[in-house]
Amino acid sequence: MSNHSITPLRTSLERIGGLAGFYVRRRILGRDLPFLASFKLTYRCNLRCVPCPYHRRDDAARASIRWEAATAALDALHRDGCRIVVFEGGEPLLWRDGPKTFDDLARYARSRFLCTAATTNGTLPLDVPVDVLWVSLDGTKPVHDRLRSGSFDRVWKNLGGSPQKKLLAHFTMNRENWRDLGPMLEELKKRPAVRGVTLQLFYPYGQGEEALALSPSERREAIGLAIRLKERGYPIINSRRTLQKMIVNGWTCRDRLLVNVDPDGSITRGCYVRSRGEVRCGECGFTPVAELSGAFDLAPGSILAGWKAFVRP
Repeated sequence: MSNHSITPLRTSLERIGGLAGFYVRRRILGRDLPFLASFKLTYRCNLRCVPCPYHRRDDAARASIRWEAATAALDALHRDGCRIVVFEGGEPLLWRDGPKTFDDLARYARSRFLCTAATTNGTLPLDVPVDVLWVSLDGTKPVHDRLRSGSFDRVWKNLGGSPQKKLLAHFTMNRENWRDLGPMLEELKKRPAVRGVTLQLFYPYGQGEEALALSPSERREAIGLAIRLKERGYPIINSRRTLQKMIVNGWTCRDRLLVNVDPDGSITRGCYVRSRGEVRCGECGFTPVAELSGAFDLAPGSILAGWKAFVRP
């Protein structure tokens, strides 16, 4: 039996009402509430991907959060008014603490938040009790395998057999793979369970992966390609406005809408990088933050992107 039958999904109407209530409290009443939480459960991972800095930390003390600390953090986020929680890693689906597994924690979160999501490397079964499941895909087989530990065949098989109701792909553009975006989108037509693709720009954390960073000219070319592919009808969720503004990062960052939880249980408000590396705003590639900021400022394209990612069934 699919995990989705255990805890009912919230309806679109419930989410719209909850989002409207948040906006009134945050924008009109001036309450300093976080909106979206990035919750890193563990640094553990079954891959050693070239772009990722986090698997390099899996031998650190407290590299995975315990159940009691995780639920306490979720309760704190809920009390503070947070609406969306996105579980990350490492590989979040590997998380467990004794008899408790990721599914247990996801159900706990689903009972408290308007929307729950997770980002996975796609090598494990794609049937977990979250509202939205993102699978990281970094290109067609040769490119993805070079960047992501030869995992393409496992990911591709899982994408073809997943019962997950809301399945999205996530592509991080870097120096080695941005030209492969078009071929990858074309291949994804063979995986109709994948309902859309979100794009992000690679951000170097200074742990040996700097060679993947896009130069300013490459950044402009990569984003231009993404916009052209979106205009041709490929299911890129990012808004054109935000993609254009990412070329020179000409957007207003509303980082107080963000809150981050790390495997040691620490909770940090603000920029996704703040507790995880050196913050260099000029190199920011975090399109989800740009879209969230745009939606808060009532930019129609960003509101539509948020609808497609988190609200639309």
